[in-house]
Amino acid sequence: MKKLWTRSELSILKKRYTEKGAEYVAKKTGHPIHSVVAKANSLGIHSGALRRWSQFELNYILKNYSKKPSDSIGRSLKRSVASVDNKARQLGIYEPKPKKWSPQQLEMLKQLWPDKKYSIDDVAAKLNKTRPATHYQAWKMGLRRPQVWKFWTKDEVKYLKKNYKKKTYVQIAKELGMTRIAVFQKAIKMGLRVRRTPKPWTEADDTYIRQNYRKIPTREIAAKLDRSLDAIINRAGPLGISRKKQ
Repeated sequence: MKKLWTRSELSILKKRYTEKGAEYVAKKTGHPIHSVVAKANSLGIHSGALRRWSQFELNYILKNYSKKPSDSIGRSLKRSVASVDNKARQLGIYEPKPKKWSPQQLEMLKQLWPDKKYSIDDVAAKLNKTRPATHYQAWKMGLRRPQVWKFWTKDEVKYLKKNYKKKTYVQIAKELGMTRIAVFQKAIKMGLRVRRTPKPWTEADDTYIRQNYRKIPTREIAAKLDRSLDAIINRAGPLGISRKKQ
């Protein structure tokens, strides 16, 4: 027979649950832990041991989950890897991330990394790894990409001047056999950076965000609307949908 809660037991629950947690209350009242948690939820009492996710933390995961390992995000937010992955699942952006590199992947990285024909993104795609993970593993192995350190020729500088307004840095980098960062930094030094006028938001954009935010991965919304991930996250605030509905 289910044990009923007495007044004294409820008093212990109300006074100690937030501070001590369910296990403490269960020992003091004789109720099982699941019964304590259920009763506390019905009374609207929350345990202080359960740290709620702030909007900053949610935005941080949305921005960095596809770029950084879960343990790195966990260290930044002072949360466990399991907690980070569970929240990623709730946000619809969870991606299984193998922890270790296989011998075959390491051997392939050795072959592809110094090859000028492949960009860092190409190497990462062939290894089914993220760009940061690939770059970090290559650094650990002492691998270098010769084209990153070479001097710019007159023809390459001329090509950059001619195309920096017409093509993206990624396209220019691929055609010159360099990294996007190398092209970007050279353009900055030459004063060639283009300041584009911010793209205005349309009613159709806002409607799409309202209909799909937190239903599909945010990066898919960004790709669909041709905007950055940060732009979508920042736009969700004024639209009143930045916080997860309880």
